[in-house]
Amino acid sequence: MNRFFFFEPMKLSSTLRGDISKVGVITAAFMMISMFFTFYNEALFLSDYSLGTTELYDFSFALWMNAFSGLVAGILGGSTLVVVNRRIFRRKSYGYALRATFVAYSLAYLGVTVVMSITAALAYVGLDSGIKEFWEHAIMYITSEMALVYYVFWGSISFATLFFLQMVDKFGPSMFGKFLAGKYNQPREEDRIFMFLDLKSSTTIAERIGNTDYFLLLQEIFTDLTDPILAYEGEIYQYVGDEIVISWDLRKGIRNANCFRCFLGIQKKLEGVADRYLEKYGVKPQFKAGLHYGKVTAGEIGTIKRDIVYSGDVLNTTSRIQEQCNQYDVNLIVSSETLELLKDPLPYEVVPLGNIELRGKTRGVDLNTLKLEEN
Repeated sequence: MNRFFFFEPMKLSSTLRGDISKVGVITAAFMMISMFFTFYNEALFLSDYSLGTTELYDFSFALWMNAFSGLVAGILGGSTLVVVNRRIFRRKSYGYALRATFVAYSLAYLGVTVVMSITAALAYVGLDSGIKEFWEHAIMYITSEMALVYYVFWGSISFATLFFLQMVDKFGPSMFGKFLAGKYNQPREEDRIFMFLDLKSSTTIAERIGNTDYFLLLQEIFTDLTDPILAYEGEIYQYVGDEIVISWDLRKGIRNANCFRCFLGIQKKLEGVADRYLEKYGVKPQFKAGLHYGKVTAGEIGTIKRDIVYSGDVLNTTSRIQEQCNQYDVNLIVSSETLELLKDPLPYEVVPLGNIELRGKTRGVDLNTLKLEEN
C-alpha cells in the first residue's frame, strides 16, 4: 500500500478570493457610473439641480466627489451585498432578497446623502457665512430633484447588482463569465475532472420522511455543500435528483489536490451540521462519491433555455465508478488515472481495488479508495 504526505500551502480561500473579485467588479462599475453622471450633468447643464446655482458648480470637485462616492459605495455596498447574498439570500427567495435590499438601500442612501450634502455645503458655503445659510444649502442638496434622480438611479443599480450576484450563483462563478464571453458558443474539447456525489440510503430516507420533507432536506443539504465546493474551486455542473455533479478544469482540480480535498470538506461540513439534520429530519446525511477525469466536448445547447453542457464518456464512467461505492462499502472511489495527475501527495493511505469492469464498459478501470483518517 502506498502512503502519501501532503502539506497545504497558506493562501486566501477560494471563497474569499471570489468575494474580493466580485466586490472589485462592483466597485469599478460604481466608480465608472458615478463619473459618467458628472460628465452627464456637465454636458446637459444640470448642475443647477444638484448644486443650486451654476456659479457654485465646480466640475473638478464634482468629478472627484462622485468618483469617491462610487468607490465608497462599491466597497461598502458591494461587500455588504456579496456577503449577505452568500450567507442569507442563497437560502431565501429572490423576492425576499429584493425587499431586504430595498429597505437596506433606502436607509443607506439617506445616510450617505445627508453626509455628502453636509460635506458639499461645507466645501461651497462653509460655516463662516452662518449656520442658517449653511443648513439651507445642506437641506437644498438633500431635497433637490437630482437627489431623487440619484436615489432612483442608484436603486436600480443596486437591484441590478443583486440580479448579477443571483445570476452568478445560478450559473456558477466561473461559468457565468464564460457564458457572457460566449466561450462555449461553439463546441470545444476540454480535459476535466468530475465528481459524482450521491446521497447514501436516499430511497430509505425518502420513504421514511415523505416527499415534501425529503425535498426540503435535499434543498438544505445542497445549500450547505455550496461553500465547501466553491472553497475548493469546484463548479456545480448539475443537480440530478439526490446527486450533485461537480467539475473542475484540470489545472484547478489537481492544484493542491482540490478535487480530493473538496470531498473531505463536504464530509467535514456535514459532520458540523449533523445535529441540525438529526433534529429536523431524524437523519444524518452522508455522501458517496466517484472521481475520474477525461476529455469532454463543452458547448451551449438550447434556444429558449440555453445551458452549457458537457458530453463525453468520462461522465458515464464517473457515474459507474460512484456506483461501486456500494459494492465495496466505501465513501470514495477514484480512478488510478486521476491519482496519477497529482503533483503533490495526499496524507491518506491509497487502497487499490483492482481492475474493475464497470457497467456498460468493455474494458476494466483501475480503481482505488482512500483511508480517510490522517496519518
